[in-house]
Amino acid sequence: MNYWKNTLSAALLCLCTVLPAAAQQDPFAVFNDIDDMMQDNVLMDAANRHASAVLTFLPERATLIGFSSANSQLNTRNSAQEQAVKTALEGIKTSMAELDLSEFSPSKEADFNVLQARINYDLWSLSRNRLALDPLYYTQALDCVYSLMLKRLSAPVAQNAALAQRASSLGVTSKEAKNNLKNPSAFLAQLAMERAYYAYLSFDDLVSQLNTTAEDKISRQEAASTANQARRDVKDMFDYFKTLSKTEDTPDFRLGEEDYRFVLQNKYFINTKTEKLRKTLTRQFKQARENLYFALEPFTAAQDPETVTVEGNAPVAKKKNKKKKIAKNQPLPTAANFYAVRGRLALDVPANINLLASIKNQAQNWETDLVQKKVLPKNNVSFNIKPMPAYFAYLTPYLFVPPYGTQNQPTFDFFVRMPSGNKISRAEMLEKDFNEPARKLMIAGQLVPGLYYKSVYGQDASPIRKRYPVPTLANGWSVYAQHLAAENGLIITDTDLLFLAWEDYRRVVAALVDLNLQTRQFSYADAMTFLMQANGFNQEEAKSIIKASVLNPGQAVSYMVGFDTLNALHKKYQKKYGKHFDEADFHAKIMAIGDVAPDILEEELAAAYKK
Repeated sequence: MNYWKNTLSAALLCLCTVLPAAAQQDPFAVFNDIDDMMQDNVLMDAANRHASAVLTFLPERATLIGFSSANSQLNTRNSAQEQAVKTALEGIKTSMAELDLSEFSPSKEADFNVLQARINYDLWSLSRNRLALDPLYYTQALDCVYSLMLKRLSAPVAQNAALAQRASSLGVTSKEAKNNLKNPSAFLAQLAMERAYYAYLSFDDLVSQLNTTAEDKISRQEAASTANQARRDVKDMFDYFKTLSKTEDTPDFRLGEEDYRFVLQNKYFINTKTEKLRKTLTRQFKQARENLYFALEPFTAAQDPETVTVEGNAPVAKKKNKKKKIAKNQPLPTAANFYAVRGRLALDVPANINLLASIKNQAQNWETDLVQKKVLPKNNVSFNIKPMPAYFAYLTPYLFVPPYGTQNQPTFDFFVRMPSGNKISRAEMLEKDFNEPARKLMIAGQLVPGLYYKSVYGQDASPIRKRYPVPTLANGWSVYAQHLAAENGLIITDTDLLFLAWEDYRRVVAALVDLNLQTRQFSYADAMTFLMQANGFNQEEAKSIIKASVLNPGQAVSYMVGFDTLNALHKKYQKKYGKHFDEADFHAKIMAIGDVAPDILEEELAAAYKK
């Protein structure tokens, strides 16, 4: 017996020579490592089965989770294919249900739940008869053609070959839409029509991209021929969606209470009941209006002798903070009050500004500043800031594209919509999208300390978390990052703070609209009335908020929940450690954990501090 004990001890000591320091202190820690590896193997087996099903049946999704082998294909949209996907996913779900989670660590169990929810959400999507009822399901093919222009997932020649094949498949998608759609929502058809229109306008970009690897005149002619046929296919799609958008008595585009809760739980991991969410958002809505009131004061009230204001966006010297109160009968501001003040501000951007270089330099300076202040851990981010392809430029002024899934050589790209058109048009676009306070908020929320910084730092998260990130914490981080920048003097002028208060107000309004619209407390008309009459939004912005809710139900709410989660944890640990609170270390731990469910973050953060 002693012989075997001695032999085992000797073997463990040998293993310790190649294991981490923690194992060297405790020889039996090797068994914990083995347990972790076995749990990882079980999880990755399930994840790989899911990836295999996606690669086989959903090539568009495969690209988005990091598999380049399906880049040349688009989804097949017919009932047989949907049934095949459903059968594959149900098989994976059944096998996962047989696993004994009692053997899993809390962290591995959290990863398991993320994958399980992803499968549940996919099965739910299949149950909603998208083939017959959702025109936007077909325009996803357009997004997937143009998404290949956002990131170089392979060698340029292979990338363009995949792009040409995907573009050539749009005719099939157009025919599938005509064959499958039966009395869809006219509102969804209108949104699909708009997306097809943007794709049609953007085909010169596609031709230009294909020509980058054309070696001779014949290759260029083939590229032009491919793009022109795809352009005709998209025009055909546009015409069909336009016809559908004029149909009367169509199904309701709203999810309803039960389905909306399912989306919140399985896509965003928000488990709060909708009525409690509504109360929370209503309270936050009132607070946001009060904050907007104070942010508007320097531009509307008589000048305080103890406040020094200057033209433009220069810093403002203020009195020390005092507890402010609003008179009981004082009406709170709306979007109309912000519009009125904004119209008087001098927000012009020099026409000769090198926009990309300016954004990059400011982001780098902010990183240096926040690292020196020990607010962020050292990261050495290398910024890739590029002009945005036309298709996406029609949809948004900027776009951060993190690495897809678990790439071997991940790249992080930030795309900016460049001003276009004549001199007046370019000046208007610069003023609207990239005036100084708007640019600061963009950099804070998207670059530093925003999503870009967080994604680069969090590359050591588990494969499951990188492949299936929970969007709630990522969305919340973008808001948290803006406030972090403000707390550290990067967003500081009266104008900066006004724009931040406006962003907060708009966010909570969008969340309320999303919740009330999708649970059918609001009709479309009710939502427009709430936005335009009760809250002073102009028609364009009101429609934009409603469209965002329809395209991504639950997303607006996720920004609020994610921000609240991160903010509460920051306050908790700041209070717990007092003057010994290491803010950079706190943020390092948050970013290293990855985008998990909000309920899990507190538990994993506590474990990280315990280590």
